[in-house]
This record gives sequence, C-alpha cells and structure tokens, in this order.
Amino acid sequence: MNNHNKKLLCFFGHHKCGTQWVQGILREVAQEMGWLYGHAHNEEIFNYDLEDFLKERKIDIFSYTNAKYQYLKDFKDFKGFHLIRDPRDIVVSAYYSHLYSHPVDNYDELKKEREILQKMSKDEGLIQEMEFNQTVFEDMEKWNYNQDHVMEIKLEDLSRDPYGSFVDIFRFLGIVSESRPTYQERWNHLLAITSRTTQKKLFSNPIIDISLKKIPYEIALGIIYENRFQKKTKGRTIGEEDVKSHYRKGVAGDWKNHFNEDHINFFKDKYGQLLINLGYEKDENW
Repeated sequence: MNNHNKKLLCFFGHHKCGTQWVQGILREVAQEMGWLYGHAHNEEIFNYDLEDFLKERKIDIFSYTNAKYQYLKDFKDFKGFHLIRDPRDIVVSAYYSHLYSHPVDNYDELKKEREILQKMSKDEGLIQEMEFNQTVFEDMEKWNYNQDHVMEIKLEDLSRDPYGSFVDIFRFLGIVSESRPTYQERWNHLLAITSRTTQKKLFSNPIIDISLKKIPYEIALGIIYENRFQKKTKGRTIGEEDVKSHYRKGVAGDWKNHFNEDHINFFKDKYGQLLINLGYEKDENW
C-alpha cells in the first residue's frame, strides 16, 4: 500500500449485488484521491493468494466482486464493507442479465447458460437460474458476518438511501472529511513529507501527483450523484424496466412479480434457511 493510506480498503460483493454500480463509485473516489484501485472477479486473478497479490501491487482500494471468505479469513490487515442482496432478487436479476445483457466473451459457462435459457420459458428459466447461482448463494452462506473491520450492508438499504449509506460506508472506512483541502493545503502537506532535495525536484516538475488522505463530503456526494440510476439508464427512473439493460429496474422485492407457487416452493426447499440466516425472512412462511 502507498504510505498515504495506513490500511487497505476493500469492497466485497457477489454476482448481481450491485457490484458494477459500487465499483464505478469506488473507482472515481480512488481517482479523486490519487489512490490506486484494483479489482478481481475471481480467484484466478490473484492466483488464489489474495494477501500476496495485494501487497505486491500496493493497491489502496480493492474490489473482490465474487467474494469467497476462505481467501481472506487469515488476512485482516484491511478495512472494508460487504454487500449482499435478497437471493430471490438475485435470481430474477440474473435471469434477465444472463438471457440478454451480461457479456459472455471468455465466459463459456455463461454462454452455455444463455443458450439454455433461450430455449426455455421464463418460468423454467427462473428455476434454471436458482440452480445456476448455487455457488453465489453458497458464498453468501459461508461468509463471516461478524468481522469488526468489515461493515455489513444490504443492497436494499444502499439503494433506498445511497447518499446516507455511502457516507456511512466512507465514514467507517475513515476516508471522508467535512472540508475540502485547498491546493495550498495539498502543496503544504506534500512539502512537509518530502526532503529538501525532493522539494527542489518537485518545484521544477509541472506535473505533480498530490494525493489526499480523505475525500471531502461534497466531492463524495457528487460522485454518488453522477452514478445514480437515472444517469446510468439515460433517463429511466427506478421502477421503469428495460429487460435488456444491465440496470434493468432497480427495485427491491421484484421477485414477488415473477415467482409463482412452484418457484416459491423450489426456492424454499433449496435455500429457505439461507433467507433466514441472512435476515430476509424470519421463517419459511413467506
């Protein structure tokens, strides 16, 4: 990690849990602060050794978007947040994404899944997606939800109040400040941490990278605003559906509009306890 940041900051997510939306915000935060951003969507990218991967690349903010707890259970030198979503909504979102919008290049498994879904009715396809996403639900089941250095949040809450929720996340990570540093303050900070020899070189170099320790609230809120649903969808409001868009609808609980009795019974048999464990249902009487 770079010396301006004492701890690595991490985002952990799962398939169809708003990971592209969150990543877009984190990339802009990193760019604004002059920090290095990194991302992995599977374990092959970090050669099954997450700690060594992060230390070697000196990453400041890292997103692991198909997170498996087994690769960080012995690695605690970071602060982060973990995002989950109602598994029933994951099924519906995945069905439309896998049928229409998700890229299948270099993803043979998904390419095959799309071919299967294209030959099925929607009702059959939803059952198929309950099977296809089993590993996603297993990762959510095996996650450790009691880590002091990892903030737990549900996509439903994040979507309902993105401004308040992201500010809470940034506060937990320790990266927001109430006032925006002036250029002079950035320059003074840089001079304070460099030697006289280095200072002379900097004065003669017009291109200077001056990174921030914290991001001002107004900048953070502006980044969240620029990544809102309406802008991502070029004008559609939340609830206005485009089944072929990655940002299809943006509504929590949409599974109720798609599951019939067979879907409910199948899901209860296979993942009923998961919903209870994650706090989405109190029992199986839903």
